[in-house]
Amino acid sequence: MANPSNYRYDAYSDIPANITLTERHLVPAISPYIVTLAEVPVKSAPSTTSVRYINSISGGTVNYGDSLTEVSATPIAGQYYPDYHTNADNNENWNTGQILFAAADAGKMIEVTYSAKGTLTGVTSAAYPSWWRDRGDGSDGDFYPTGNVTISGRKNYRSAYIPAGVTVTVSGFVDIRCQGMFINEGTINASGGGGQPGQQVKIRKLYGASIGVNGNPGEPAIGGGAGGAAGSSSDSGYYGVSSSGVKLGGSRIGSLDAAGILAGCYSEEILGGGGGSSPGVYSISEEGSTETLSGAIGGPGGGMIRIVTKTHKNTGTYISTGYSGSSATLDSAIQTGGGGGGGGVVLVVCERNLISGTAGIGGGAGGAYGGNGGDGWYRVIELGVS
Repeated sequence: MANPSNYRYDAYSDIPANITLTERHLVPAISPYIVTLAEVPVKSAPSTTSVRYINSISGGTVNYGDSLTEVSATPIAGQYYPDYHTNADNNENWNTGQILFAAADAGKMIEVTYSAKGTLTGVTSAAYPSWWRDRGDGSDGDFYPTGNVTISGRKNYRSAYIPAGVTVTVSGFVDIRCQGMFINEGTINASGGGGQPGQQVKIRKLYGASIGVNGNPGEPAIGGGAGGAAGSSSDSGYYGVSSSGVKLGGSRIGSLDAAGILAGCYSEEILGGGGGSSPGVYSISEEGSTETLSGAIGGPGGGMIRIVTKTHKNTGTYISTGYSGSSATLDSAIQTGGGGGGGGVVLVVCERNLISGTAGIGGGAGGAYGGNGGDGWYRVIELGVS
């Protein structure tokens, strides 16, 4: 989130230059039932601030309910109490822009329209990494998909609602910044978007003598699960190895534990799960002819889903699993299998969390004699600020 700014002001006309903003939020499920706007609203009579219920979002269309009534005291159901102050706790850098709701309205979707004067709301605590508070600029608008869609990279949404039955496929990774509510009732799937499996390396058998090297490890994981090692029924190898000859898949570099997150680590470089390693390609050369038998391949690791939002509710599913390694039989005898990809990373940072829901972050199964990928990681971090 940006630091508080000066008021919008038209120096040529010597008048305020306020603009009208519309935001969609979830009323927190537990006390305090406070929604914080992006900016401080203008206090005027009659008020420029209006609030109405959102009953549902269907087919990308918002279905509205009744309007709420503004009050200047503790609200009851159907009322809201805005705070127009711009100097909270006598700190000129902490501007509120808060709206208090009744407990009876907890968990409801609302739309707020108001005249914004340019002073941004925010928190003064420096205990969190800056990207935890960066909810973007809303330049990608509201995200209300009505059918299956694929997204990737950085997204800046004003609000997001993924309905039941809709699958949002992530190509590699997605970094979602959301200024208002983020509601997932469908599926967000980043499976297979992480580290790729190791490349196959030819292993030649010339007149009965084994010549060559083993397959390569998969790409490493940052934060996600490690990829599995490839395997073979032959004592001569055909598996991914390290420089010291140890069987391995894509390794796990670091972890998204509490200490790592609080230090601000991995803010821009989460790759997800490691790729499984691949066994070698088996070639046979006899009497002037060569036959190449393709071995198995490893599975890619799960990708990354990162969401930084104002309020979060997940009654659907996040998925970022590693893919399974394949199996192959070489020369009618030797069985090889690629390692499974490691599970990916799903990370949500929000000010208020209503429902965490479920996430599938398992590693993929290894092929014949191949190792399974390690499990990934899912966490919802609630800052607990308004």
